[in-house]
Amino acid sequence: MMTPLEAVKKQQKYTSVHEAVKAGDVEQLASMIKRGASIDEVDLVHEFTPLHCAAHSGSLECLHWLLWHGADITQVAVRGWTAAHLAAIRGQDACMQALISNGANLEARDDRRCTPAHLAAAHGQSYTLQTILQSGANANVSDRNDWKPVHYAAFHGRLGCLQLLVRWGACIDDVDNNGNLPGMSG
Repeated sequence: MMTPLEAVKKQQKYTSVHEAVKAGDVEQLASMIKRGASIDEVDLVHEFTPLHCAAHSGSLECLHWLLWHGADITQVAVRGWTAAHLAAIRGQDACMQALISNGANLEARDDRRCTPAHLAAAHGQSYTLQTILQSGANANVSDRNDWKPVHYAAFHGRLGCLQLLVRWGACIDDVDNNGNLPGMSG
């Protein structure tokens, strides 16, 4: 017996692979790829691939399908973001775990030289930040202004992330390029 949601999805026709991924519709995703759509097709607005869309929207089943079928985990979108950067921003912890299990580079740098740890700290995504740190990411990595994840957590008032970073050995007495401590950043 099909649920009402499944029935609606079954009837849904998406105009792009990205729409199917955002809706979490693995069947439509698979069908579109089988009919010739590129698994790494880039949308023109955000420069997102379907993998970026899955990480951003939390479409875990689609993310797994894309990874299993060879989606490029290293592809970057606007601002130099990888799928791991987007999962960190959005707090998509299950997606982050899947990306890590499939070899995502947690030291990948965006246009500001931020890693996924910087972005998780800035956006207050403590569970995802913990997943990143447990996977061996450096808690004291610097961006282009010598800001570390602890600077982002302090600047944005992300107390949970700040506490987590300190527990993982983040240096709270490191200054940035302007001589600011994390508590004085900004």
